[in-house]
Amino acid sequence: MEIKAYAKINLTLDVLRKRPDGYHDLRGVMCGISLYDKVMIQPAKEIRFSCDTPLPENNTAVKAAGLFRQETGKGADIRIEKLIPSEAGLGGASANAAAVLKGMNELYGRPIPERRLYELGLMVGADVPFCLMGGCAVAEGVGEVLTPLPLPHLDLVIVKGNGGVSTAALFKSLCLPVEHPDTDAAISAIQKGDSIALAALCKNALEPPASLLLPEIAEHRQMLMQCGALAAFMTGSGAAVVGIFKDAEDARNGAKSLSHLPFACVCHTL
Repeated sequence: MEIKAYAKINLTLDVLRKRPDGYHDLRGVMCGISLYDKVMIQPAKEIRFSCDTPLPENNTAVKAAGLFRQETGKGADIRIEKLIPSEAGLGGASANAAAVLKGMNELYGRPIPERRLYELGLMVGADVPFCLMGGCAVAEGVGEVLTPLPLPHLDLVIVKGNGGVSTAALFKSLCLPVEHPDTDAAISAIQKGDSIALAALCKNALEPPASLLLPEIAEHRQMLMQCGALAAFMTGSGAAVVGIFKDAEDARNGAKSLSHLPFACVCHTL
């Protein structure tokens, strides 16, 4: 079985408060996009894993497979071909975990009900439930409380340099309160189907502190705007920057001007 593990972007991302458990309460709008990793899964007694890019031994895909095996006794041979860059804020690791859970469940005749699958996903990471669901949603809590929204059609260019941002280091450097995006207005724009208004509202409260840690984020944002983007903003905890373009042709033209960067991808919401 081959599964496409789709990346995600944060159209808005707000940090509300620090919780007693050390995590932060977040709120924002997440969207799936057409960029994906390929996840191949075959039945096996044990869990075997390989990837064309070096990953930690106990990575999210292996953790997800381990939780599935605890529930069902079933193993899998998992192979991943990476297209989603790491340390990008695009949810590649979460997408892989979601694909493994979904794929193993399909492979073995759906022994685990959907609600329990989401619970297992949350044990792996906060973004895994969204990657299981896909589409567009308001994400709250640490990202696990999801309210579906209509999917806006957005033509995108996503860029990333060689640098990455450590999520732990970023939140350690974070000083609250932050400048809040207007997530409610963004939700309203999505519900009205107004992509122009939505573009103007896309904002990430983590972008200023992340740019201090990795100045190329601000540089890439400026490059996208100079290439004709309607809006440009960092996704997740970085370091990828997303540009929203008027249409697919504008996006392709913009990406040509950025082909010198280590990663420049034309894609769309999905």
